Amino acid sequence: MQSKNYFKMGLLFLIIFILLIPTSSSSLIESKYDILTYNNFKSCVSPKIQEILEKINETLVLGFLKELVEIGPRKTGTYGAQAAAEYIKDQFEKMQINSEFHYWESFGNQYNPRYFKCKNVIGTQYGIDEEKDEVIIFNAHYDTAANTVGANDDGSGTAAVLAAAYVLSQYDFRRTMKFVTFSGEEEGLLGSRAYADYLYRNDTDILVEFNADMIGRATTYESGHSLGLSITEDAGWIADIICNISSNYDFNFNITRSGPMNRFATRGGSDYYHFILYGYESISFWPGEWDPNMHKPTDDLSNINISYLVNMTRHIVGTMATLGDEEIPVPRVSIANPKHGEIYFKDFLIKNFRLDKTIVINKILIRPEVILGNTPIIKVEYYYDDKLQHIDWEKPYVWWLNETSIRRHKIKVIAYDENGNSSTDEIRFFYWNILKNR
Repeated sequence: MQSKNYFKMGLLFLIIFILLIPTSSSSLIESKYDILTYNNFKSCVSPKIQEILEKINETLVLGFLKELVEIGPRKTGTYGAQAAAEYIKDQFEKMQINSEFHYWESFGNQYNPRYFKCKNVIGTQYGIDEEKDEVIIFNAHYDTAANTVGANDDGSGTAAVLAAAYVLSQYDFRRTMKFVTFSGEEEGLLGSRAYADYLYRNDTDILVEFNADMIGRATTYESGHSLGLSITEDAGWIADIICNISSNYDFNFNITRSGPMNRFATRGGSDYYHFILYGYESISFWPGEWDPNMHKPTDDLSNINISYLVNMTRHIVGTMATLGDEEIPVPRVSIANPKHGEIYFKDFLIKNFRLDKTIVINKILIRPEVILGNTPIIKVEYYYDDKLQHIDWEKPYVWWLNETSIRRHKIKVIAYDENGNSSTDEIRFFYWNILKNR
């Protein structure tokens, strides 16, 4: 009888010990988002996403890439670029997603000092939930330098966009996805500048923009299992999803992150640049090694590691599929007034201006738009040249800027929720206010 009592007591202690073991470990925490994203996105393998990833294969990706390469050089404004644009639009139409040209015209950069006219190609798969109006964008550039077929730069990214559209168009998602191929990248990011401006002027709600440029290069085992991410300050939770895709579906890539990207940089290396200037969240995908064939005739199909390109594409597509249906766990804030590229006088909008030239005369109302994540907002902070000026603890979230100035300044707004997550937006403008106005 006594041995039975010892057995029962031992069993009871074992049950209590098991119940007290924490369900998560601090060793899993790599960023401020990881506890949240681990609970929301890493609990199981999704059969839907598994099926989607299996459809991204070498035959599919290589088929699109070969068609682009066979067109020849695709220099913006030439017959090759026109033929590539027609081919991409035709593919979107075959996928039965909305397909359109987005026309633009602009003067080139210092290395291409002439006037260009061309078009971007947009494929849109509309979400089935009208309340989920945040858009997911995946883009690459289909144009090339003049003397190359651009298999890697950026036929690889364009083939990935087409493969993503082909597979994801076979499924329903709550959110809208846009598959975008730009021209004018080699001349100064001209096509993406025009399109980012178009989205911003139409108040399009962009959840994230994915940029893929030269993602088909890998010549060693290490680089063939590596990828780099350049991310904006509030896209860390999405980068966590990318890492979870890699581990959950046995890609097991070594993923390195760099950032946050500088939203006020004077130049950018690819088509993500104007998206981040407008305040959108962005993640750029980079290969594990640099490609010495860039802009050379040797950038042909022999330069492509197709299995690596397929796995890079799978990381992007799996992340898009996850974001297409999941709830957004973190808050999002954007400065709705003043806006980029506009002139204001006493808080009244006078006219649209250039993207990088915002002018404010006299006082102005700083008005952020705050979107909830999973939990309520507890406060919104306002910074003037990185110095805290005001805190809102409840709606309406507004603050009057009325300081003496004749120079450029930066306004930063940070929103915090009850879980400790935050979201940031910034804007710089020339501020002319000689005397404080009441």
